[in-house]
Amino acid sequence: MPITTPQKKLPQIILLASLLLPLLSACNNSSNDSNSSEALPHLNRADTYAEQGQYRSAILEIRNAIQVEPDNVAHIVRLAEIYLELGANQQTIKLLEPWLKDAPKSVALPLARAYVAVRKHLSAIETLALANPATNSEKLEAELITAEALRQSGKVVEAIAVYRGISKKNPTNEAALIGLANGQFQLRDPAAALITVNSWLADKPTSASLLHLKGTAQYQLRDLEPAAVSLTAAVTQLPASDIFLPLRGEILTLLSRVLTAQGKIDEAQVYNRILAEQTDPGSRQQSEAIISAIQAGKFDDAKIMLRDMRKLDPNNELLALMLGTLAASTGELEEGAELLSENLDPETSPTRFIRASTMAQIDMDKRVEALATLDRAVKARPNDNDLLAMHGILALSIPEHANQGVASVNKAINNQPDRLRLRFALARHHLEKQEPELALGHLRIAFATNPADWVVTSTYLNTLIDQGEHKEAREIRDALINGYGNEREAVLIATMADTRLGNFEAARTALTGLKNNGFAPAKSAYAELLMAETEAAVAAGNWTQARSKAAEAIALQPNNIRFALQPVAIAELSGDMTGAITALDSVEATHGKDIASILVRTDLLRKSKGDKTAHDYLRGEWRATGQVKLVPSLMILAKIQAPETLDELSQLWVEATPKNPTALLARADLLMSTNRHTEAQTVYKNILGLTPQNTAALNNLAWLLRESDPTKALALAKRATELAPKNASILDTYGWILHLSGNHPEAKELIQQALKLAPNSQNIKKHLKAVEKKL
Repeated sequence: MPITTPQKKLPQIILLASLLLPLLSACNNSSNDSNSSEALPHLNRADTYAEQGQYRSAILEIRNAIQVEPDNVAHIVRLAEIYLELGANQQTIKLLEPWLKDAPKSVALPLARAYVAVRKHLSAIETLALANPATNSEKLEAELITAEALRQSGKVVEAIAVYRGISKKNPTNEAALIGLANGQFQLRDPAAALITVNSWLADKPTSASLLHLKGTAQYQLRDLEPAAVSLTAAVTQLPASDIFLPLRGEILTLLSRVLTAQGKIDEAQVYNRILAEQTDPGSRQQSEAIISAIQAGKFDDAKIMLRDMRKLDPNNELLALMLGTLAASTGELEEGAELLSENLDPETSPTRFIRASTMAQIDMDKRVEALATLDRAVKARPNDNDLLAMHGILALSIPEHANQGVASVNKAINNQPDRLRLRFALARHHLEKQEPELALGHLRIAFATNPADWVVTSTYLNTLIDQGEHKEAREIRDALINGYGNEREAVLIATMADTRLGNFEAARTALTGLKNNGFAPAKSAYAELLMAETEAAVAAGNWTQARSKAAEAIALQPNNIRFALQPVAIAELSGDMTGAITALDSVEATHGKDIASILVRTDLLRKSKGDKTAHDYLRGEWRATGQVKLVPSLMILAKIQAPETLDELSQLWVEATPKNPTALLARADLLMSTNRHTEAQTVYKNILGLTPQNTAALNNLAWLLRESDPTKALALAKRATELAPKNASILDTYGWILHLSGNHPEAKELIQQALKLAPNSQNIKKHLKAVEKKL
């Protein structure tokens, strides 16, 4: 229920406005006494109309006053007060937001009230910070807004404490009592809310708002007869007006439900008809038609109807969000993303629209923008698990925001421990970060909770084997066979583990059974078993068996280039370089040239004929194919054979993959080594924009800035040292920059650490001697 504040008597407001007019005019130089005198009759009539409940006429008169004095913020605030009284909170926000920058003291409080009324508690608190309340009434209003913002943010117990404190200091303040009762409803304690409301009704004048709360509590307690009495009394307490107030709608809706629950259908229909009269029947019919079209899969028809409705109601954000979601999901990505981003409110829009907007922005490669939206949404609704999950998963995919992602996903897991795929996402993140123990922690819990999540279980087993945890891997393998022996997926995962553990016979028996039963994935798993046996034969020097097993694997998957190249590797490892080249010729005759075969031939040429031949071949293939994936290997060979081509190669690599940190780092390092320091700085900064924790970029940029910007250099070097405390070059850089900044003792300590890690480094030894001379 929207927050309410003690209503000021309209004559007092008009008097206050008339007293402020000369002051405001003097401040903004936009009004004069003539204009003030012209505006005052409109304000007086607005006061009269409002007291009589003729709000439309009151609004018209205030707008007339604004037309006379368009720069008088007092009139704007007066109109906002009317809007707030009517529950027209969105209109209040649109009216006051443009004034916030220039007149924060005048508009911040009513604007914060409007924000909190539409559940934008973050915006409310941010705006409230600009209010600077001076009078007791303004301070009270600020306290009420703060309490309601706490309640909306999920801090219900804190909010209730604040409301109790306000009530204790202001025992006649109805708004504090309403907030307290709403907090109790939020804690699902209607009995406490009823006690709270009754404590007021016992000795103070009643009101429609309080009777509505009493009826709500009684309804939730299934005390229907008293609920009907309370709500009927609330209807009679409502003031007459020419506008259907939101509170009237809420009371009539609940009263209709109570009467229906009592079986008084005819009486309930009376109130339903009143409510129906306030709804545009045409819009309702169109909405039903749109929903039917979507359910029937007639998306184009639904989009046409939504576009037609938007022509009649262009400011309807819900229509825009619906159309945006539908457009984005049916391939009209640009239109959908634009509609969603322009009309989405992260604080209040339903989660389904935030999800649609996030997906559209990701598809348009606007991941950072999508994350900013989710950031705001999570701050507004910190316990919404769907938002936390979306925010966490997206943040994990953006390296510089990965820590935020970990925090959000962990919070979602704490709220809902059974969301195993969130644990899986964290496990994958830790594996990518080379933190296998953390990954295994999540995978163990996920497996214990649901071993039948085959993707998670497969990852768990493979990670155990990768980390040498073979005993635990065998235990999990046995648990799968014993507990899920009739599940083909479980048997397949167990056999793949057997393959990796060297239990070839067990794997062959199980896979043969699966193949014979027509389980398609078993075919590729059997091919992998043959490749594992090939590698075991190679390790044992059994070349005949290795060739035989490789041939079987190739026969099963003839289009697999990795398998096709295996005979090349076998020939090379057996010392038959001519045979390796012949085998590679055969592969290329069958499959054609591709990046893998070109790189394998380059390696064979390097080993058999030297770096120059390998370089010339690879450069020719690169020129012929233009494949940028050949450039890294070509640059390695070019450093010795054709250093004059490195500049061109690195530039082409960056142009082809402008967001590739490896390409950028190669370019920056080349620029640095050729003394183009200004260009190198720019590229290193670009790298840090993409990967803020890139230690090489941090270190090298720090080194380049050591004299021109020592403060920045120190910060960069310190960050690099925190990320890589065992890297000798990084420790040396930080120590040297500290030395240049005059901090010789700490510099010596760091450079000594660097020398212990790299005792043969002449540069580090020189730096240490230079520092010691200063001590």
